[in-house]
Amino acid sequence: MIKAVLLDAYGTLFDTGTGSVQAAQEILARNGREDLSPAEFYGQWKALHHRLMEELPSFRTEARLYAQGLAMLYRQYGFSRNPAEDVKVMLRYQGTRTAYPEVKAVVESLATQYLLCVASTTDTAPLLRDLARAGLRFQHVFTSEALGAYKPSPAFYQPILRALALSPKETVFVGDSLKDDVIGPKKVGIRTVWVNRKSLLVGDVFPDAIVSSLEGLPGVLEAWKET
Repeated sequence: MIKAVLLDAYGTLFDTGTGSVQAAQEILARNGREDLSPAEFYGQWKALHHRLMEELPSFRTEARLYAQGLAMLYRQYGFSRNPAEDVKVMLRYQGTRTAYPEVKAVVESLATQYLLCVASTTDTAPLLRDLARAGLRFQHVFTSEALGAYKPSPAFYQPILRALALSPKETVFVGDSLKDDVIGPKKVGIRTVWVNRKSLLVGDVFPDAIVSSLEGLPGVLEAWKET
């Protein structure tokens, strides 16, 4: 029987919007490089961010990873400004995300039936700001910063199960990333619901269920109620 539902935050509960690209645009302007594409610059920064998550031997917060990735880009582009100062532009945009329209009603409905938790790759403070502004309440909030691990490592999901004193079969993971919210949880035996808001192709990854928004989640959980 399903007892707990673990929900990813960004891309699942919250629309990530264009804030990160806007931050990149401001950073490029500070360096006098308005000729460069903010979207492409952010794309490179994001790729470095995820590479550092996977390759660093010890855990570092997202804030530190943003700073380290920006410093690498500054060296690549030959920028002379201080990246430790300019990374603050990006960090200002953290914690300013807007919840998708259906989220509040779905969360409030499911909270009467399940133990609801957020489980997200993020630093804690910006997520708490986003949750408070959206008026979303969860019984537990698990972040990569608090856990000292990033998805899709088992070290992210296993401590959550221990903290909740639940087995994988009693939990469901819901999120928009095939890598982080489907492949990762399935490796530790957790059933998964992929939130495919962008109508992407699944490829060779097999979530247990697929919904186009959180509006489809209650129906999936109802069908699984006795399994």
